[in-house]
Amino acid sequence: MNSQISPLAQIKPLTQEERQLARSAAAEAVMRDIGERPDRDHFNQHAVHRYPPMVTKLISGLCIALLLAAFTPSAIRLYVIGSTTFGTAVPYELAMIAVGIATVLTAEVGQVVFSLALATLGTSKGARRLLYGSMGIATGIALIGNVQVALPGHLESPFAWLEAIAPPLLVLSTAYVLKEQMLEAIELRHANERAYQAAINDWQRATVNPEAHSRWMQFYANALRNALRKVNSRKRDVLETLSHADWRALVYRELQADDWYATPETTTAPVLLEGRDEGGVVEIARPLAVSVNGNGHHPEANE
Repeated sequence: MNSQISPLAQIKPLTQEERQLARSAAAEAVMRDIGERPDRDHFNQHAVHRYPPMVTKLISGLCIALLLAAFTPSAIRLYVIGSTTFGTAVPYELAMIAVGIATVLTAEVGQVVFSLALATLGTSKGARRLLYGSMGIATGIALIGNVQVALPGHLESPFAWLEAIAPPLLVLSTAYVLKEQMLEAIELRHANERAYQAAINDWQRATVNPEAHSRWMQFYANALRNALRKVNSRKRDVLETLSHADWRALVYRELQADDWYATPETTTAPVLLEGRDEGGVVEIARPLAVSVNGNGHHPEANE
């Protein structure tokens, strides 16, 4: 039976430097496949709002308008009662003005501040008790101050009672709505941040060692094949005849080339050679021996 030289025997193997360049090219291909470092801005809308953003903005705008409407009459009465009460003990005009403003801030602003603080600082039972107690004190100052100024001479008027009590309570209720919106915004921000940190961790694990990538061997095999094509560019007619099995054998040869000293014993990889017999052309499986120089022993044609 006559045989012909296998196309694999005509393919020039790679040098160590060429294999190292192929490994670097495979690592770069893995990095391109992984993609660029995640951008924090891409995760700003990762979590979905319970309500459309337009609805949330509308509620916030209405809350601010209501807060100003309820704050105005209450603040005026608190300024009057605070400055007047202080003036009976210290009849100093600038001091009375300062205390009147301080009374407004203590009552009205205190309600809003302590209510909103529950959204961020009320993480323990003791902290919640402190914030609720402070909010109760601020609300008490607002209610008592409004009632004491608005009701004299109008004790029998239901509207006078309502007009005196409603503003401080509405300020408190509005602050509660704003607090809930703040809580939702905080939860969304945390969800976005968790998603971003998870993506960063995955990206860092994947990029710190490209060879640990699940498809590393495919990238490395592609890089070795490209390097073999480049080195054997003048043998285009031979390259065009190589099948997938032939390329696998060539890549296997290159993978074993750097390990010749650690594993000097002969290993084999499948190589397909064409032979002829009386029945026509057949494919005969013959092993390709890897020699100690790492580049393989190529059998010559035998008659």
